Amino acid sequence: MKLNREKLNEILLEIFITFLAILLAILVGGIVMVLFGYDPFKAYGALLKGAFGNMAVFTATLTKSVPIMFTGLAVAIAFKCGVFNIGAEGQLLMGALFAGIAGIYIRFLPAVLHIPVTLLAALLGGMIWAFIPAFLKQKFQVDVVIGTIMFNYIADYFVQYMVLNPLKASGAATATNPLQETAMLPRLLSSPNVLNMGYILAIIAVFIIYFILRHTTSGYEMKAVGINPTASKWAGISVDKNAFLALIISGGLAGLAGGIEVTGTLGKVVVGASSGYGFNGIPVALIAHNNPVLIIFSALLLASMRTGSMLMQTSAGVSKNMVDMIQGLIIVFLCAEYVFRYYIKKGLGKKRGGKK
Repeated sequence: MKLNREKLNEILLEIFITFLAILLAILVGGIVMVLFGYDPFKAYGALLKGAFGNMAVFTATLTKSVPIMFTGLAVAIAFKCGVFNIGAEGQLLMGALFAGIAGIYIRFLPAVLHIPVTLLAALLGGMIWAFIPAFLKQKFQVDVVIGTIMFNYIADYFVQYMVLNPLKASGAATATNPLQETAMLPRLLSSPNVLNMGYILAIIAVFIIYFILRHTTSGYEMKAVGINPTASKWAGISVDKNAFLALIISGGLAGLAGGIEVTGTLGKVVVGASSGYGFNGIPVALIAHNNPVLIIFSALLLASMRTGSMLMQTSAGVSKNMVDMIQGLIIVFLCAEYVFRYYIKKGLGKKRGGKK
């Protein structure tokens, strides 16, 4: 009972610190706006209206949260195992490319088969792109952070080459031919609402990863390796195998982000298909403390900033880049978690001491 109470208190403390970091980031962002002569209340009001003001923009926000949810899961499962996968952007791009090829050139399948095949191609593309730095780490001790960062650039230029040369559509400047209709994810709501089946798939992925981490041997081993690799090794758990597995799963999830973006939103592979969704996965995972279920909400937070920033810029005059600064501030304040913990626990200790 005491253990459960301590665990609950720890969860509540993490949630409180996360909300505190977000509030402080919003406050500092507002101060910066005031210093430059803008009205922060008008700006934040426009941000909220642009993200949640009506059904059409709300579904756009939910749709933007889908690739961010997948990349957040990708980063989180790697972080859980102590692997810092900074390559979700490249893995997403390769997933988009593989999905595009499968969606354009496979012509004989009905939708009930073509959609899964296209998404499996995206999964494979992300896994392959994660496999290379994972292999380099296992065989040559190449640092995973450096390897995954470098492969982001390689993926970016490779996808650009493929889209602008062998896969380029006739008459199109920076895109492939459209995917076959049978490869496109169905919409959940009628136009102008843009929400598609990708959101349902993202929620399913969240609970699959949650189940793996909480209720499977592999999930337990990956978490153990992330907490203490030395103790895990002495307990007979293969550190290298679990780190390798975590990175491959991570790459597959990021690849699915690209595949769903292509099959659900874009309908083709374009240069710049990602818009930084892979990098957004890092703050999403950090805000959620690598908890798969909480990633649903942290992804929605970042997606709302993306969709709302356009109205904030047009109606309040505040650059849409302000949301990038706010995201950065959230990470800065989250990095100060142990400082917050110290003062919160110190304050609670004094309060309890006073009661005694």
